[in-house]
Amino acid sequence: MNGTKLAGRYVLVEMIAAGGMGTVHKATDERLGRAVAVKILRDDLAGDPRFVERFRREARAVAALSHPNIAGVYDYGEEDNHYFFVMEFIDGKDLSQLMRVESPFGQERAALIAAETLDALQHAHSAGVIHRDIKPANIIVTARERSASSTGLQEKVKVTDFGIARAVGDATLTATGSVLGTAHYLSPEQASGGAIGPASDQYSTGIVLYEMLVGTVPFTGDSPVAIAMRHMSDELPPPSAVNPDISHGLDDIVRRATSKDPLDRFPDAQAMADALRHALDSSSGGGLVGGATGVALGGSTAVLGETNQRTAQRTLTGEWDAQRVGRTVLLSFAALIVVAIALLAFRLAAGDEEPRRAERQRGGGTAGQPAEEEPAPAEVVLPEDILGRPFDDVAEELSDELGLIVDRNAEPSNDFPTPGVVSGAVPAPGSIVTEGDTVTLIVSTGPEDDDEDDEERGPPTGKGPDEKKPPKPQKDDD
Repeated sequence: MNGTKLAGRYVLVEMIAAGGMGTVHKATDERLGRAVAVKILRDDLAGDPRFVERFRREARAVAALSHPNIAGVYDYGEEDNHYFFVMEFIDGKDLSQLMRVESPFGQERAALIAAETLDALQHAHSAGVIHRDIKPANIIVTARERSASSTGLQEKVKVTDFGIARAVGDATLTATGSVLGTAHYLSPEQASGGAIGPASDQYSTGIVLYEMLVGTVPFTGDSPVAIAMRHMSDELPPPSAVNPDISHGLDDIVRRATSKDPLDRFPDAQAMADALRHALDSSSGGGLVGGATGVALGGSTAVLGETNQRTAQRTLTGEWDAQRVGRTVLLSFAALIVVAIALLAFRLAAGDEEPRRAERQRGGGTAGQPAEEEPAPAEVVLPEDILGRPFDDVAEELSDELGLIVDRNAEPSNDFPTPGVVSGAVPAPGSIVTEGDTVTLIVSTGPEDDDEDDEERGPPTGKGPDEKKPPKPQKDDD
């Protein structure tokens, strides 16, 4: 599409990214003489009014957000069945590119990048928008202008691609919208098909912070399903277990942000950002370090032993000083009032239906103010009988009957050795999803090409039934 002109002014120069709903192009705004980024809805989705409406909502939601750490939206339009919106072009590198050559990061750099990411998320959450896809590729880092007196982070963070974000006021928080490429950063509630709220973004940011500090993600697996299951069941190792130089304070911040239960995480994104900056301010001698060090507490410096230091550092992640406790209590009380009103409205609208999970109570801010009343998408249950069935049949059922977007990923499977059948799904079969969400079907390419015995393969990964695997077909010698 290079050279294509949209709306008589935006000339596409090159494609710079592709996502679940569209592609992003660098372009030139001929009217204002500046570089912009243009996001275009995928052609195969442009003919479906549901997806066009979802794309439009994304543009509206992000356009309402004005924050120095969020990529701005300038314009929205449609031309020749191409739906697009125009965004701020950011001349920088995404965090995944930086980490490939520079990780692990120093503790101060990692903490400040995470803090600016959380600043952006707090602003979005307060406007009723949940990002739902925080990962290194969606965090752009650019050079910040330096001055002789400048201190701290010499980079600027921009959070991009609210491609699967949904305004809280436009839909329920029970949507999953899982995307295959983000399995390493999925919160447990996203992986299980549970209620998604601002705390889900906080969990993903905690995983990104871990990766910046350590250089690798905490959970890996042979498939997105296996990785998602580890997010639900495995305890996150502390970053200091890999790098003993990492401070106990950062250990505790990562631990709390990545708690399995959203209610055990920080009250909101701002509280986590405050904890990270407090960790930096509390360290004497410039920078966060592990071991027995001096830590500034309440404006004074105390030389602490190993045990006392860990106790003091914990004030960063929940055992706040008196002033922070007061602020947190007030915020929590205000949030409870908002939740009570929201739950009352929900019960009036839904009759005697019980709320699905306690996480729905963590709205983390005011609901957005949509310009018009729009019905919430219907909730549906992802069928449990999709495993072992041909991909085309399952995809047609999910798309035509349930209104879901279907993505495909192919990989070997000993549980389902017949090529072309569905061997797994993200989210898992039986999960509650919302019409218009994305479901990734894992399609078998046949059995794995190895000679390991069943005992050596370990426990099932959740991709299929727990049963003895069929013998591999024998190859002819001719």
